[in-house]
Amino acid sequence: MQLNSKVANAIRIALVGGAFTAAISSPVVLAAEEGADVERIQITGSRIKRTDLETATPVTVLSADDMAKQGFTTIQDALQNLTSTTGAMTTQEVHGFTPAASSISLRNAGASRTLTLIDGKRLNQYPKPAGGTDNFVDTANLPMEAVERIEVLQSGGSAVYGADAVGGVINIILKKDFDGAALKYRHGDTMEGGGMNDRIALSLGSSNEKGNVSTFIEFSSNEALQATDRENFGLHTDKVPHSDYSQYSSYGARIAGTGTGARSLSPQECTDGGFFWDDARSICGFDRSEWRDLEPESYRFISTTNFNYELSDDITFLGRLDFANAKSTTNFEPMAIDDYDINISGDDLTVSYGDLMSKTFSKSTGLGGDFANATDGDYYYVRRLHEFDNRSGETNTNNYFFSAGLQGVLADEYDWDMSVNYGRTNVDVYRSGFATVGGMFDYITAGENGNSLLENMSDEDVEAASYSPFERAQSTQKNVQANITGMAFEMPDGDAMFAFGAEYTEQDYETESDSETQNGSVLTTGGSSGAGERDFWATYAELSVPLMDELTIAAALRYDHYSDFGGNLSPQVTVEYRPVDELLVRGSWSSVFRAPDMHRVYGDATNGFTTVIDFKQCQAMGGQPGVTNPDPTINEICNELHIDTTTGANKDLEAETGYTANIGAVWGGDSLEASIDLWEWKLDDMVSDISASTAAQEYDTYEDMITRDASGTITHINTVAQNLAYQKVRGIDLTAGYSWDFNDMGELRVNFNGTYILLSEGQLNPTSDVDDDIEDGGLPQYRANMIFTYFINDFETTLGAYHTARMHGVSYSSFIDDDEFSEEDLEVASQTKWNLTSAYNFTDNMKLTAGIVNLFDVGPNFDPTNTSWPHYPRSVYNARGREWFVEGEVKF
Repeated sequence: MQLNSKVANAIRIALVGGAFTAAISSPVVLAAEEGADVERIQITGSRIKRTDLETATPVTVLSADDMAKQGFTTIQDALQNLTSTTGAMTTQEVHGFTPAASSISLRNAGASRTLTLIDGKRLNQYPKPAGGTDNFVDTANLPMEAVERIEVLQSGGSAVYGADAVGGVINIILKKDFDGAALKYRHGDTMEGGGMNDRIALSLGSSNEKGNVSTFIEFSSNEALQATDRENFGLHTDKVPHSDYSQYSSYGARIAGTGTGARSLSPQECTDGGFFWDDARSICGFDRSEWRDLEPESYRFISTTNFNYELSDDITFLGRLDFANAKSTTNFEPMAIDDYDINISGDDLTVSYGDLMSKTFSKSTGLGGDFANATDGDYYYVRRLHEFDNRSGETNTNNYFFSAGLQGVLADEYDWDMSVNYGRTNVDVYRSGFATVGGMFDYITAGENGNSLLENMSDEDVEAASYSPFERAQSTQKNVQANITGMAFEMPDGDAMFAFGAEYTEQDYETESDSETQNGSVLTTGGSSGAGERDFWATYAELSVPLMDELTIAAALRYDHYSDFGGNLSPQVTVEYRPVDELLVRGSWSSVFRAPDMHRVYGDATNGFTTVIDFKQCQAMGGQPGVTNPDPTINEICNELHIDTTTGANKDLEAETGYTANIGAVWGGDSLEASIDLWEWKLDDMVSDISASTAAQEYDTYEDMITRDASGTITHINTVAQNLAYQKVRGIDLTAGYSWDFNDMGELRVNFNGTYILLSEGQLNPTSDVDDDIEDGGLPQYRANMIFTYFINDFETTLGAYHTARMHGVSYSSFIDDDEFSEEDLEVASQTKWNLTSAYNFTDNMKLTAGIVNLFDVGPNFDPTNTSWPHYPRSVYNARGREWFVEGEVKF
């Protein structure tokens, strides 16, 4: 022990004396593994092992048992129901760039500013960026069965974990040392049809005196949930009964333009052609909902293997091997086109596509005689090409992760670990139901007179014009990291503790669409191609000093250096004060930063399409934005103008920088536990590109981004990522838990969690007005959960209530000046969803669980200001409705 004591002293002097200097000058790393010392554990938010579960920064812990009791099927389900989650990207986004992936946003920071870890190690970023711009971590394919608990740091963590930890950190802790075998099967279904799901999980583990190997395998399948399955919620049709602004698509079959006299379909001809006659506007429209999925069909296979082996009394070899394969198929309505220009001049009819192709016919016989009586002018077909069937996308995802490392104890006093980590994600997307620009032009202009687009196409013509786009994407991450933690020096009221470490990481990604899509030669689809690589190193130090028995102050400092934009220094200071054993008063301040998304730096221009309201042209033509107009052209411009978009990259982007702060108190008694925290974060120089809808609405400011045709109607909007914005969010978290012990009558436990957002504001750019997210709409001001759990002998039951507050509609600010509306008319109603589960342990090795999710069949609350289908905020609600499940588990 004397030798160990001398070694410990030498280590202490070398490490503590130079730790903070090294934190800003040299490369070594992070690790958030749990150590073997049961007296001290590591809590997310710090590298220092400690004995207290409550820290200066608030951490919410969800155990695997908690998630099962509340009826959650996946990690995404559990994270979505946290009160600190302000929004989520889910597989409901069937029209987006990433319909097979999921993510969440903590504290209204966005998914790309929420860091997700497994056992303290960064996960690989999804190679297809959300919205074609933002990188994120996919939570759809994370292993549920292998999870022991999830720790959610509800504060920024850049001083400990580096970039992306602005809104918070999600650290998924996996099970270790599982021994034996367990088989679990779960079957669930919705009451109204669609969305049936199955999950089977196998856990295997073997241990001896030296180590353990544990493998967790799960397979899940989910039936598609179609819009036609939810007639009870009004989602089976475009004309949602709960929204005054919903309407059928005007893209059915008609001719529009500046002249008059072109052919129009009668109601009978319209319906005979497979379209929908809209009496309100007297046009041949289309009901898109009949073709749409609300959630896709999907299959997932996930395998996780953990291993550890004692090489000696003080050194353990450990690692992890993950593999996940997922397939997801999404469907939505057929293509709608208005891309081909038709000019009538005298007896000539000319069909053209920009400057690329053109052909002239006789006006009287060309295109089936549709323009025989037309006056001179410019025309175009507005047509839903339903003969091509659904536009479908099959997304195949493969995730790989490998980690190997050592951990141990040095000089009986210092816990250390080091590891090498490798992750890769491959995504292949195959689409169908599309046509090429040239193929459709050849059909329209075929032969001596061409073809009318008001008539249905034959199967042979559809096949000749069809095209199946595809996209391949891959991202990889290579990482080396090391960490050491232990006592720094003795103090009168306890030991000062430290942590010191470093890491080196290489990241690369590549996403490429097929050549036709990249060239813009495929109708109604866009591509998101790009490739890039970066490396960064970081070093950090933490020191926790007990100044008094009741008072502990800690400081952390981390330096990150990126190859493509330079370095950033992130300090953090925390304070813990315990006037009595049951009470902790805490506070923290931390600098945070976020590296620019790789796709925003290295991505090629992303071509897409969207629907906007052309506010300028709508008003010029005498229409009212968002209000149905009997004139089809005005109605289209004022409600659902289909345009092309381009989002470009910027290699000169800089890091987003800011701070996060927290002050609060925690009470921990025998029966009552409670906490309250006031928090705030702010980021400056946020990377932003103005959305197409914003540019169209604020046209005076962004007119240079807008392309208009000769009549003044928007045809294209172009945006480029820039360090333009700032965002500040402030709120309060409340938690409380109380237990009643009824002796032979069992035990009752009640837990409450709530988050109230006091402020969320920002600017899209330095010259724009400050936006109030709560006032402007789309953000619920508070969320609250209440969980009741009752235990008696081998039986337990849990009733959970999940409440989301009222909020202003997403386009509230566009309608607030209208004298005809009150605030209540423009709000999304509040919602409370109830889950009920019960479980019975027949033996120690056999358990049966059953439950009803969404007990009272609450549907999504519709947004009266949202003119886009499905007219409810998909980041907050879903349309699954009431569903039941039964689950059996057997251990061997």
